[in-house]
Amino acid sequence: MSKVPTDFRRVTMLVNEIDTPLKIYRDILGMSVYYDQEIVVSGVGLPAGEPDSKTRLVILQCNDPYIGMLGILQYLDPPLPEPVPRPQPNRVRTGEVVFVMHNEDVPAAYEKLRDIDGVEIVSEPHLSEYPKDDGSVFRVLGCSFFDPNGYFIELNQFA
Repeated sequence: MSKVPTDFRRVTMLVNEIDTPLKIYRDILGMSVYYDQEIVVSGVGLPAGEPDSKTRLVILQCNDPYIGMLGILQYLDPPLPEPVPRPQPNRVRTGEVVFVMHNEDVPAAYEKLRDIDGVEIVSEPHLSEYPKDDGSVFRVLGCSFFDPNGYFIELNQFA
């Protein structure tokens, strides 16, 4: 397989409360903490918040030490304003991101996610089939949810 000039390293979620996302992505889905620091951000490279804001950045990693990382960034002082409510509940809008994550036990994760305040379950675990080029099908057991900050997650495992 030939290499392309870009690797997708990390995506960072902006949140107003960091403990609940850590319960989801670290404690339930099993990502490990790669980085956890309070830092001051200038507002230049990331156009959010006020210049020289105090923040907490937690970077979680999955199975690769270089790609597939998830950043969670909370502006502590001053905090970011609350997001605008979604016009249609349980619907993803243009301009939003769909996070697709692989998990080894979707039914068990689903049961734990149901107990987290603010998680909006969109679909219970269900089997989906996708056609392959050779005429066979690819089977995935998945569920989906919005986390308490409004990020949409498809949680899948190979079936």
